[in-house]
Amino acid sequence: MSGALTVDVALIGGGGASYPGAFELARAGLRVALVDDREFLGGECLHSGCVPSKALREWALKVDEAVSIGAKVDPDEVWRRAVDAKDRVQSQVFSQLKWMAEQLSERLTVLRGWATIVSDRELRVRTQEGELTVNFRYLHIGAGSVNVVPRIPGAELCMTSDDLYTYMRTPRELPDSVAIVGGGYIGVEAAEVLSRFGVKVTLVEMMDRLLPNMPMDLSRAALRALQRRGVDVRLGYAASSVERRGQAKVLRATSRDGGSIEVRADEVIMAVGRRPRLEGYGLEVLGLDVGPGIKVSPGMRTSRENVFAAGDVTGKAMLYHAAVRGSLVAARNILVGREAYRMSYLDVPSVVYTVPEMGYVGYTEEELRAMGVKFDVIRYSMKANSYTLMLGHQDSWVKVLVDEPGRVLGAQAFAPEAHAILTAFAMAMGSGLDAERLYWLAPPHPSPMEVLAEAFRQA
Repeated sequence: MSGALTVDVALIGGGGASYPGAFELARAGLRVALVDDREFLGGECLHSGCVPSKALREWALKVDEAVSIGAKVDPDEVWRRAVDAKDRVQSQVFSQLKWMAEQLSERLTVLRGWATIVSDRELRVRTQEGELTVNFRYLHIGAGSVNVVPRIPGAELCMTSDDLYTYMRTPRELPDSVAIVGGGYIGVEAAEVLSRFGVKVTLVEMMDRLLPNMPMDLSRAALRALQRRGVDVRLGYAASSVERRGQAKVLRATSRDGGSIEVRADEVIMAVGRRPRLEGYGLEVLGLDVGPGIKVSPGMRTSRENVFAAGDVTGKAMLYHAAVRGSLVAARNILVGREAYRMSYLDVPSVVYTVPEMGYVGYTEEELRAMGVKFDVIRYSMKANSYTLMLGHQDSWVKVLVDEPGRVLGAQAFAPEAHAILTAFAMAMGSGLDAERLYWLAPPHPSPMEVLAEAFRQA
């Protein structure tokens, strides 16, 4: 492949920050080129993130269920079956996205290769067949993010979440023990899953709590949940080195007061977070306003009039579903030629897939106090929720923040199906539903969704 291609919109990246917008633009009749260096669309989430990690989680829960009824389980055999099932799920979604792109092939060209920005009107794409020039009117950057690996001695000995979850690359043999560095959602979820497969897990976090970017109540819930699973959680320790001793790896971590610990394990997994992918594709050519990520307006426009960006590369709400919304906002604004659509992160739920799930949406108490907003807190224990009791999670709870007229400002949940509960509260926020209207809601019984009405009836 060589020569030139002229399109209305070129998109860098094949994940949630790009392909939904690319499909939208092509359906509207624009000529679109989408460039990604992977064989399949889907981005980090589908290749090595949220989809494979949750697929393995489902099998981890099956192990627990089998043990709870007295069945004998070989965790290593189940793990291998889980890895096969995970790969099948990924393969099926890859195929579906490929089919969707093919239906738009008259307007959408998907290029597998490495894109380099030449100017604000031109890309150079290096493919296996050769080099192609792509000329465009608009550019959309959805380049995603990369794992953060601390620069410490022995870092090269460590795994990352990519090594654990990537399509067709997940290890088929379970280690007996792992040390996980990082107590954010990636580390917490990995600790939860591996511990359910019988792996001895030690989690080391430099801050004084897990999930440091989430409300404190969720941090406490995550700590209790992991400790119940037998995970050894060490808070306040920063990784300082990793070395090999015999067949094992030894993680050394130090505290702010000069103390230190050593954790001996078969594997060390770095899960300290991700950062926007800003290097390697000529971004500097554009001279954009870049901080921790590419700075964008609420309409997802960068400091250049014809360049948009969405998803992890902006450094905001680094979640697949947030990236999808940002991609669609950018696409709609390109179509109408002005910033008629605006991105909102406030009603985007953030969920950690522990057991039970936990997460939040909207404002936190700290944010509302800092803003000087008056609000009430509705705390609802789910000890009388039949569905929750059936699943054995009687310690579940929901917290709702409402203003004086009774409108929902935010919500937190530690409960089965927390993702659905928080989505419902997000819809309430977006549509302006107040406490009175939620009071009269009639969710199916039994279900965790009953909390939407019960919390306000109790209040």
